[in-house]
Amino acid sequence: MIKMKNNRNYWLSALCFLIFFINYPINSFSNIVLGESVFPAEINDKFVWETVNATESLYMEVDYIRFTTTNIYNETNNDKNYLFVNYTLEYYHRYRYSWGEKYENSFYMAYNKTLNLLNWSAEGFQHGNLFLFPTPVNYTLIGEAIKKGGFFNYSISGEKVILDYGNSTTIELTIDPSGISTIIERITNGTTIYRWELNTEEIIIKVPFGNYYLIVLIISVMTLIIVKKKKMLMSFKH
Repeated sequence: MIKMKNNRNYWLSALCFLIFFINYPINSFSNIVLGESVFPAEINDKFVWETVNATESLYMEVDYIRFTTTNIYNETNNDKNYLFVNYTLEYYHRYRYSWGEKYENSFYMAYNKTLNLLNWSAEGFQHGNLFLFPTPVNYTLIGEAIKKGGFFNYSISGEKVILDYGNSTTIELTIDPSGISTIIERITNGTTIYRWELNTEEIIIKVPFGNYYLIVLIISVMTLIIVKKKKMLMSFKH
């Protein structure tokens, strides 16, 4: 009797573990850590920024910017170990009612804290718009890495890295301690060209037809009801 009870407890424990393993995301077991540093995302994590202010037509059309981490991996390059990240970047256009892919599974950055190396691809720069960083955040390392990409200068103010284009244009990245740019703002001659803010709420995508969608739906339902009633009357007559 005791043996049967022990077997039952064993199988119940095994079943609970199996259920937990099935429902627990695989990515949760694979946080990519390099030395003391961690990239603030896992594979397939999505981050969305909302356009809260834009004064140029190119940016006024964009409602949301979505960054998806598509791959995170350690790899050896020139006998040195680096943390590599790939990403997909998409824009949601308010007049097209759709996400448009700008870059898909592209190389975003490489990092090695020991070597004090942080580097982005041309795609990753996105004209100075940078989204995620390894933690703990090293603002000077970020500034120096971006400077190597062609910017004239940079400055640091609290949690903000300010990139100077040298033509009265700056991009200000407000980076929180978790390694996420909470605000990305481009300013030219004192005027905001665009300002993107991290959106932590669920994004409700707009539906084509705008305010007329509900009217179209009601008319369609009423039409179906009328057609059905006519068919029923015809059947009774026969």
